[in-house]
Amino acid sequence: MSSQTARRPDRNTRTARSKKYVKQTAHVSARRDGKPLIFGWGGHLSHSEKTLLQRRAIWIATAIVSLLIVGVFVLYWITINVINPNRPITTVNGEGVPQSDFRKMVAVQAEIHNSTLNGPHGLSAQRDDLQKQLATLQKTFTDDQKKVDDLNAQIKKLPAGPSTQRTDLENQLKAAQQQVTDVQAKGTSINAQYQDILQNQIPQQQQLYTQPQVGNDSAQWLQEDALIRQWLAHQSSAVQSQVEPSPGAINQAVQEFIASVPKTTNYQKLLKDDNISDSDVHTMLTIKVRRDNMQKYLASQTTSPARQVLARAITLQTQADANKILAQLKQGEDFGKLAKAKSVDTNTNAKGGDLGWLARGQYAINNAQKVAGGIDNWINDPARKLNEISTVISENGTYHIVQIMGFDPSRAIDDTTLKDLKDNALTAWVLSQKALPGTTVTEIDQTMLLDANNMPPGLPASAPAQQQQGGSGLPGGTGLPGGTGLPGDTGLPTQP
Repeated sequence: MSSQTARRPDRNTRTARSKKYVKQTAHVSARRDGKPLIFGWGGHLSHSEKTLLQRRAIWIATAIVSLLIVGVFVLYWITINVINPNRPITTVNGEGVPQSDFRKMVAVQAEIHNSTLNGPHGLSAQRDDLQKQLATLQKTFTDDQKKVDDLNAQIKKLPAGPSTQRTDLENQLKAAQQQVTDVQAKGTSINAQYQDILQNQIPQQQQLYTQPQVGNDSAQWLQEDALIRQWLAHQSSAVQSQVEPSPGAINQAVQEFIASVPKTTNYQKLLKDDNISDSDVHTMLTIKVRRDNMQKYLASQTTSPARQVLARAITLQTQADANKILAQLKQGEDFGKLAKAKSVDTNTNAKGGDLGWLARGQYAINNAQKVAGGIDNWINDPARKLNEISTVISENGTYHIVQIMGFDPSRAIDDTTLKDLKDNALTAWVLSQKALPGTTVTEIDQTMLLDANNMPPGLPASAPAQQQQGGSGLPGGTGLPGGTGLPGDTGLPTQP
């Protein structure tokens, strides 16, 4: 038996099973591949560097686009809420009237007109009240007329000849007839008021309560307020105190404004719907009160007797015609004869252009149709001399040459003219201020004026079509018996 010596395995001996190796190719990010990244550039960069740059570019581009989007929205918000509202719709001697103030004034003025029409004490409420009174009078008249008929019937049944009963019934009849007469007189008065509101006041107010009218009035009020404030800055404290609104007067105006709001809404809803604040209402009504105070102050300064000027004028259609006439006047031609032959003013040409005696503001109101004050300023300039002839003055689309014929430092003004001057004192003053040398009032921006965003909801674009009204307006349209619906006719039959 042979013995074998056990050997310890040789650790260095390789296993009989051959090992299988898998060749792997390592991707070296730092290796340059020589390929350009963009526009032929970037071949010197490694793959990892290119990837990093691409990622950064994507993030930068995303950030830029995001910023641009945000910027567009911010710019839009600034334009709508800052730039556009502060753009001037007009300027007065360099002072801009911002569009934001215009929008607020339109809202407040629109509500004032709406309240005048539809407020608790507005024209519609007055119309309805008068209509109820007419209906009550109709019933009263019917009852009184029946009483008269009954008394006549009782008297006819009496025996012929005088009697105590006849005398008593005749006295009752006279009283009943007088009552019918009184009802007729009252009906005539009430129906006249009713027809005036129905046919005149309401249609006129509806014309004022439209987008074009409210828009123009609001822009003009803001223009005129700038003129008033600029003028007040150079006046005495005594004058300023008469014109500048007091806090109490402003609060009272606001309370009256709130009380006049139609019953179909309320003040807070009005503010929300019109997108204005209580502070905005106070600011806009301050302008209204200042305006009213200025009118009152100017009217108090219009008194009789007053300084007046006697003048005459020639009105021509073109500048060339006016220049030709002025040259003839300078050569000694007779002013009156030229006025009769050449002036296109049919109111004065037959009189040789005579304008009569004029107080300050009178020409602007009566002759210039309340739209210009240049000629009025020239006539009333203290520097004018007797027989002085003006240069050619362009006004209202025509051309004028004016001559001074006389002065009266204290001439009486008739009552009708004085009332007209007082009622239009502010209008005449504004025209005078606008016509002064150095005063610059720019035209109202029509785009802003007609911008729907500046108009409150509910303000009509135009007035409703007017329909012919007949009868007394009582329910059913029958009117009072025999009524024509004309002012002064109640439709109540007269007593024989």
